[in-house]
Amino acid sequence: MSRPFRLYVCSDIHAAEGVWRKLLNATRANIYKADAVLIAGDLTGKALVPVVASDGGWRARVLGQERRARDEGELAALERSIADIGQYAVRVTADERAAMESDPELVRRLFTEQIEQRVREWMALAAERLEGSGVPVYVMPGNDDEFGIDPILAASTYCVDVNERVVDLTPWHQLVSMGWSSPTPWSTPRELPEEEFLDRLSGLMAEVRDPRKSVVMTHVPPFDSGLDTAPLLSPDLRPTVSAGDVLRGPVGSRGVRTAIETFKPVLGVHGHIHESGGQRRIGDTLSINAGSESNVGILRGYLVDLGPDGVERTMRVEG
Repeated sequence: MSRPFRLYVCSDIHAAEGVWRKLLNATRANIYKADAVLIAGDLTGKALVPVVASDGGWRARVLGQERRARDEGELAALERSIADIGQYAVRVTADERAAMESDPELVRRLFTEQIEQRVREWMALAAERLEGSGVPVYVMPGNDDEFGIDPILAASTYCVDVNERVVDLTPWHQLVSMGWSSPTPWSTPRELPEEEFLDRLSGLMAEVRDPRKSVVMTHVPPFDSGLDTAPLLSPDLRPTVSAGDVLRGPVGSRGVRTAIETFKPVLGVHGHIHESGGQRRIGDTLSINAGSESNVGILRGYLVDLGPDGVERTMRVEG
């Protein structure tokens, strides 16, 4: 009897330094006994934090609170705490901070530099920690990730960027990956209209030997699956409230759902909606969203044991 092939799947790490290190350390130590790691998009963060030289020390506003560092040791700790919540610290003078307030293009340039630098460091750390482990790491960008990280992922000597590719995964299954999302209210870098999204995903599925022996990894979850429930937003992007409660509903992709219902892959791996972690069945397909709490330092994931006849076991894990 064949031993099942174990996947560790996660998503939405969003530049959280401590969570990335947890993932690499758990993989290197073989804690989960995984045969491969899948990361379903959104590697990068969303906020730049100026750390301003002030009165012989440094100050920064982090999550609405004023933080100060009096010496290099405290400064290193401050910058580490900023990185661990998935934000980017940049040291500036008071004059440079003032220039940032009046020049959005300067902020954009600094932000892009920080994003690309962290991804570059992460790829180097993965190669350092995991070389020789025998556990491949399949990664793709998500809708929040700028295109500037693509050449960095492509140059990685260890992690494999599988976005819009079909690759062999287990002895029985191929992996089909799509990091784009259907439209969101925020006009993020990688969004496609539903019809184009479905066309691209269907084109990838046409390359698969047997769709029923495929694992489909899309950053955005299938529509109305229970893995895509999020606050419904008003036109000004505020949560809609009724009778004191925030209204929630499905915000996933109809294209992903149609593809799953049409091709019937054995497994769907998703992310995007942090608060909708779990697993659901759509026909014969088991779909999983690991959820994310990377901003508070928690690594959420799922273990999935795949055998020749399908999913044999799943387990939600966190660290």
